Amino acid sequence: MLITAGKLFDGKEFSDGGSIRIRDGRIKSVEPGKQQGAVLVAPGFIDSHLHLLNLGIALQGLKLNNCSCRQEFIQALADYARVCPGQWITGRGWDQNKLGFTPDRWLLDAICPHRPIVLTRTCGHVVAASSKALELAGITASSEIAGGVIKRDFTGRPTGILEENAVGLVLSVIPSLEPAILYGALVTAIKYAHSCGITGVHTDDRGQVEDYLGLWELYDRVTQSHPLRVQLHYSISSPEELRDYIRLAEELNDTAFVYKGAAKLFLDGSLGAGTAALLDDYSDNPGNRGVLVYGDDAVREIVSIAEEQGIQLAVHAIGDGAAEQFLRVLAQVRGGWKPGPVLHRIVHFQVTNISQIQRAKALGLAIEIQPVFLQTDMHWAESRLGKERLQTSYCWQTMDRAGLYLSGGSDSPVEEINPWLGVATAVTRRDRAGNYAAAWRQDESLGLARALCLFTAAAAGVAGWKDLGRIVPGNRADLAVYSQFDAENLSAARPDQVLVQGNIVYQR
Repeated sequence: MLITAGKLFDGKEFSDGGSIRIRDGRIKSVEPGKQQGAVLVAPGFIDSHLHLLNLGIALQGLKLNNCSCRQEFIQALADYARVCPGQWITGRGWDQNKLGFTPDRWLLDAICPHRPIVLTRTCGHVVAASSKALELAGITASSEIAGGVIKRDFTGRPTGILEENAVGLVLSVIPSLEPAILYGALVTAIKYAHSCGITGVHTDDRGQVEDYLGLWELYDRVTQSHPLRVQLHYSISSPEELRDYIRLAEELNDTAFVYKGAAKLFLDGSLGAGTAALLDDYSDNPGNRGVLVYGDDAVREIVSIAEEQGIQLAVHAIGDGAAEQFLRVLAQVRGGWKPGPVLHRIVHFQVTNISQIQRAKALGLAIEIQPVFLQTDMHWAESRLGKERLQTSYCWQTMDRAGLYLSGGSDSPVEEINPWLGVATAVTRRDRAGNYAAAWRQDESLGLARALCLFTAAAAGVAGWKDLGRIVPGNRADLAVYSQFDAENLSAARPDQVLVQGNIVYQR
């Protein structure tokens, strides 16, 4: 196969086109020189942080992302309840910042009396549950859970809002989805990913299917007919679960498309929900510093095991309080501010300070950023953080200049999976309507080539995929071909053809 283009992006930089010869699923040669053919050829995108199966389920279920007021929320839930007469109602995507209110058990009960309802906030760290769902989960006025919050009214009754570890109390009693539904959801998600130019992902789906072996087998079956490179993370909440993963990993061999991933550890929540762990109070909620899920001792034991066994950690830390905890504990385990035997990741690293950026560099950490978060967060983050903290938050250019290893992801279904939205936001720091706030500092923007690298070469590198993410001879031919490309309208870019291993998996 021969692909010609007027412009090439090779995973790190642009050139004035060339010819790419593909043989046996790999790039045989790349000849420079502007050619007739596609306007742009680039490596297939790799999303370094998402929840792919969860995306597929969300695409097929009750979607609340577009609800912007109480009436729209009520209508969406009522309509879904009518066409889905089964006992449980689950959905995702509500955001109190957009709705203007937080849905509670009494509202859900009024819309759908006597039915168990669990609606996940867009961030995935908070749910709204109906009275029936709380009853089935055994949640009462006296219920408590470490690392989680059960919101209560002035009388002490649970309101139905559950945060962080408390979310699991109700999710654990929702009946498991049938295998055929999971299979269909994953196929849906992969097809959608292909249509966005994605050929690889790093995914954490144990929140949806706890059985890792079952999850592995599902991905293996689906990717045989719908090829996508998948690094499958293993979410942990204790040292014992990390040891379980180490034992499982010894039994599993990477397949043609499914690879063992990092151990995922959540240290805090989300900024939008007010559960990200901060060093100081939320500016709009004095007395609240979010939720730090674990104490130092538990984190230290997990980090020690990972360092000894050579297991990569992917640590969710949105707030500077959570980031500080991981940096502090890792330095203690290593005996100083220095690189170690494993390239660990901090996922998000969103609210930071300059000292933390410098210490993350000293520890040799990889940082997974989600530029698309800015699309939503720019409209309320200043009220959460205040102007001073915002100056060192979402500061990608500062991180890049400091020499941190950056890769890009979407955290889908938290945000839209399309990497071009992330690229556009990294370059412009504007929302989809073209708006931006002065506090967002345009000097923290990234150049186009650097932004694209986050989702290609850099995302491949942090996964250890040495023959992916670049258009160079010898690499696997995972490519995206574009007949139209406008650098002034990046979010509109759509591939016409996507290849995995030299085979066409998507054609517009």
